[in-house]
Amino acid sequence: MNNALKKSVDEILNLAINEDQTKSDLTSQLTLKNKKIKANIIFKEDGILSGTEIINYLLKKFNKEISIKWNHRNGELIKKYNVVGTIYGPSKDIISLERIILNFLQRLCGISTMTNKYYKVVENTKIKILDTRKNIPGWRLLEKYAVRIGGGYNHRNNLKDQILVKENHISLNNNIVEVLEKLKKKKKIKMSEIEVANIDELKTVIKFKPKRIMLDNFNIANIKKSVQIIRDNSKCQIEVSGKMTINKIKKIKYLDIDFISVGKITHSACFLDISMLVVE
Repeated sequence: MNNALKKSVDEILNLAINEDQTKSDLTSQLTLKNKKIKANIIFKEDGILSGTEIINYLLKKFNKEISIKWNHRNGELIKKYNVVGTIYGPSKDIISLERIILNFLQRLCGISTMTNKYYKVVENTKIKILDTRKNIPGWRLLEKYAVRIGGGYNHRNNLKDQILVKENHISLNNNIVEVLEKLKKKKKIKMSEIEVANIDELKTVIKFKPKRIMLDNFNIANIKKSVQIIRDNSKCQIEVSGKMTINKIKKIKYLDIDFISVGKITHSACFLDISMLVVE
């Protein structure tokens, strides 16, 4: 786990501890003896395990007396009712931290599981499934981590990472040519990604030889037509985006496409059903 990811976990953990008031857990303080216990983490539905090193780091930061033994590794498909790991430590701290542990795991496993469903569709092709910046504020690095565990790849982390011209950049200039000329003048066009909304824009953009062209919200017929136009005239990368369902991807996965970006793998991923149960 790199330093940027550790910093992100630290910030979220501090926020979670503060909002849940784990050090002031009235019920645990009034009803529990602080004895050593063990608790199993159980998958209640099939899914991809994700976030083991995140949980290891989180537990160590919270209380070094708490430890965990994992029975499976990141990226493994876990079947319903399997025990993925067992936590050992003081009862009060484990129970007070239970919801935070599960919130991290359920979110990360949910994203990895949804990403993996998309990955499986293109597994035997050259296409890479990309995430987007449609994420919970503060969670971006963790969500992108979960995408990688699920078999996906990361698009840009932030606005500083990469030039990506979108429709609002174009609408705030006179036309797409004006935008492209500005990038060309500053010698940035060959490192830029340009979003196009129709085939006419595509034909204009190809002439400027950008690094990548994004076909945004194209129907299947126009995706096929556009890929052929690009491959006949350019060696640039091709990304397809916009309402990319699994069924739609199945119909275009044999095309000469490099990337498919899917906002749904982060913005619509559900918490995976995971529970913690004290066993002794």
